[in-house]
Amino acid sequence: MAALMEDELEDLQQPSLPPFMAISPSDAQHAASMIQQLYSPHSTPELQQTLQKELFELQKRPEAWGLVVSFIDFPDPQVQFFGAHTAQVKIARDWDQYPSNHVQALRDMLLSLTARAAATGASRVVLRKLYVSLSSLALRISPLRNSLWPTWIQDTATLLLQPGIPEECAPEFLAIAVEEVRSADLIGENKMRMQAAVRETLPFVMELFKSRLSPELVASLGVQPTEAGRKAWLKAVEAWIGWGLPADELTSLIPLLIQLLHQEEAFISASDVLQEVLTKSSMADGKGTQILTIPLLSWVETQGSLILQESLNTGSADEMSHSFCKLLLALGEHSATYIATNILEPQVQTFLRVLLGYSGFPGWYGIDEDESEMTLPFWYLLEEAILESDYTADSDESRWHTAKLVFAEAVATLARKVRWPTVEEGYSQWTKDQLDKFHAYRRDIGDTLVNAFYILRDQFFEPFIPRLQELLSGPDTTGVWENVESILFCIKSVQEAVPLTSNKYLSQVFGPEILGRLPAQGSSQVRRTALDLIGAYSTWFVGNDDTQLLGVMGFIVQAFSEPNLSLPAARALRDICEHNRIALSKHIGSFGQLHASLPSIPDTEKTKVIQAICSVIQALPPKEALAPVEAIVTPILDKLDQVLSNVTQLPEQARLVCISQLQALSGCAKGLTNNVDALFDFDAETSGPTEEEKLEILNQARQEPVITNIRDRIVQQIGKALEIWSTDAETSEALSDLIKAITALPADSTLLSLPPAPVLELVCEAARRQITAVWLNLAMMLVAQLDPPSFVTLKAIPKEEATQIVDSATRILVETTLSVLAAPGVMEANPDIVRAFFVYLMAVADHFIACLVNAPQPLRDGMVQCAIKGLSLPDRYSLVDAAKFLHTFARRGTSHPTHTTVTLAIFQQHGRQVLEAILVGVAGSAPRSTIANLVELMTLLVNKVPEARGWMQEILYSPNFEHPKLTPQVKDKFLKVATSSRYSRTTAIAANEFALVARGLEGSSFGYASATTL
Repeated sequence: MAALMEDELEDLQQPSLPPFMAISPSDAQHAASMIQQLYSPHSTPELQQTLQKELFELQKRPEAWGLVVSFIDFPDPQVQFFGAHTAQVKIARDWDQYPSNHVQALRDMLLSLTARAAATGASRVVLRKLYVSLSSLALRISPLRNSLWPTWIQDTATLLLQPGIPEECAPEFLAIAVEEVRSADLIGENKMRMQAAVRETLPFVMELFKSRLSPELVASLGVQPTEAGRKAWLKAVEAWIGWGLPADELTSLIPLLIQLLHQEEAFISASDVLQEVLTKSSMADGKGTQILTIPLLSWVETQGSLILQESLNTGSADEMSHSFCKLLLALGEHSATYIATNILEPQVQTFLRVLLGYSGFPGWYGIDEDESEMTLPFWYLLEEAILESDYTADSDESRWHTAKLVFAEAVATLARKVRWPTVEEGYSQWTKDQLDKFHAYRRDIGDTLVNAFYILRDQFFEPFIPRLQELLSGPDTTGVWENVESILFCIKSVQEAVPLTSNKYLSQVFGPEILGRLPAQGSSQVRRTALDLIGAYSTWFVGNDDTQLLGVMGFIVQAFSEPNLSLPAARALRDICEHNRIALSKHIGSFGQLHASLPSIPDTEKTKVIQAICSVIQALPPKEALAPVEAIVTPILDKLDQVLSNVTQLPEQARLVCISQLQALSGCAKGLTNNVDALFDFDAETSGPTEEEKLEILNQARQEPVITNIRDRIVQQIGKALEIWSTDAETSEALSDLIKAITALPADSTLLSLPPAPVLELVCEAARRQITAVWLNLAMMLVAQLDPPSFVTLKAIPKEEATQIVDSATRILVETTLSVLAAPGVMEANPDIVRAFFVYLMAVADHFIACLVNAPQPLRDGMVQCAIKGLSLPDRYSLVDAAKFLHTFARRGTSHPTHTTVTLAIFQQHGRQVLEAILVGVAGSAPRSTIANLVELMTLLVNKVPEARGWMQEILYSPNFEHPKLTPQVKDKFLKVATSSRYSRTTAIAANEFALVARGLEGSSFGYASATTL
């Protein structure tokens, strides 16, 4: 195209339009006035809403195309933007109505308007909208089999490169064009043809990039590049890299990009592009060592290090330094393997020193600097690259030695960065957000220290121990405890990587020379971290010196004297007792003092302390555990008796006390339960009775009158509490936690474990007073406990007595729940109850199918009808659970010979409604993520109920199932697969295709991508 002269621009002012796109000047002026009113600060919200609706309707009309021409030349930028936006909307939304014989006219119109807007100084927002409109049009007509615009990128870019048009216009279009192609919803041949068209454009685009980025070529063109123009060209390069610029094209740009790093005004933009090259391009993951890695390392050595030094001199990292840090990290991510392999090379060592400089950048993270946190991911990549390298082949181990020196320096640097500031250093002035950000930063550093430990192993601890000893033996000066705390934090952070074997450094940490010298009062931060350290290493103490373990216990107990340390102390005590229960059980007498001190411990932590004590009691032989359990539980029960007997005097205080005592009982039950997996129970005895023998010994102890009386009292008090406060949310939660902790399958029973039958009766009574998801979920759990697996076959064999109990409970719960859910809108408003109800029914169907099959017919009908309604609920989880219940009911009922006839009768009565709900859901009312569950139920009914095939045909072709997109051919195809396949997978694929057609997603990349997940 020739250069745009003034007369040509004049010609572009009013491009010729097809008649149907014409709009009268008065209508255009009226529409422009509406837009100006819409954005006027004097317009009321009601007027703005009315105008938005009118403009939306106006955009739907065919003559709205004419607004584009009228509005682009309008002096008001908001009107111009609406005109450009209208072009995009019409192409996206109304393309099917656009006459194909006028496509060329539309293309020429948009090109003319875009050139005119660019030449006359339209705002960037308007121009970007026009670029998007041109790209949208190209995506419609370029990838056709007979392309109507194969050279759309060249044509538009060439037009925008003419004199008189700002330099940044062409590169901004190139960036938007390729981004639109990248995100386009194209599949199959259309996608392939569009990608091919873009690839054919590459020689043209690459020539533009090289001519605008090379100083020599820019000079030869006689053009003085502007800063905005250079940024725009670099942004365009970045966008094309994101599209997938081939490596052979990319290699010609890399030297130019690295050269631009020497120009301060171009540095940040060039750095952004190089970061894209290193991390997301065809040269990512270590490719291009000679052209990318080595030249960048050389640049870091000669120029980049100066940027860091300048930042250190000024005490802050400016925008350029921040960008350089990001470039370093991108290079580290790209070239981690090269860096690990060549760690002895001077350029690599300079890179590591510069990166360490940013890792330890002076100041407090989140207050003075943000760069140190950015460097943390690199150390994981380097550690991984080192461990995967061939270091073991080094005869002199020089690389291993250097790698350890690097990580040792990193650890020392990070240990300094995690230190909390003192009050004198401004700690008291930090806001909550700054504190939270620093906490998160410390957690991230902790993860990085784990990577360092895998390289250093025990050498990780070497510099810390003498430093701790030095700090603890010196005077108590400002900053001492902050430094001690930072080291303890570092040691705590690597616990997951530390072997559970003897370790001289840890023995020193937990011994009298370090832990024993920590303050006994005050300095709460260092003591809190020490408590967390003890809890983290609770498994390490197993098998170590009991004396050391008892010293740690003394430190924990001492912390309970300060309220602000009671929580970490309780956590540490719980973890230590849980994992060292056998060793600590030898000292069970000393726990009596701890129990005696319970009144002085805050109520919020008493539960954890009681749980810890009971963990130790659990390690005793059952007969020996009776007295300690009685000593702990009896005061709790006495307190509950007192509260429940005098609830009318101070009801609110009684409720709070009741909750705290229920929580204490939960702690007892949890502590007496051995939650440590036998495979990882390093504290367990290696020889002794078998599991069957242990269970028999426990059962004998459970028959002792003292513990039987305690269990009876617990059941009574649960019943009383439920009678008084079953409708109170907090009390219900406490009772739920207690019931979960104190009931179990026979194999997991403890001295306190309650039988499920009486508890289920109490839960049903609570549900009668007020049905909630809490009671239904508890009932589901208890039903499973009433049908435990056989000790020999591990299969559940329900007993007659258990069946009667579940049958009674199910009738109560079903009647109560259905009476509540029957009211209009209740199911939609209470998805938690709906889900819990269906999950309970699933449990009954799985374990006691006879209770459902033999239920009175009104109850059976109510359950099934409720589930059918559930299949149409908006909450996807409720829908899925309804489908699962019906599936479980039908599957279990028809698989049992004595129940098959009744079950088939039930689904012959309700099956047509079930199938109709399923088909309506698949056709659009249900979320697509639920289709698999609906299809599984449909396939089961088709295979089990003879009438189902006929029902499906009736439903699909009934007048009530009319759908504009579901043609008879689509229905036939789906029906054939759904009624002939016995496999839900095959039917699911057909159903998903059916759903895509119904939702108008057939042929879209979104629909295609989501279909592949089935």
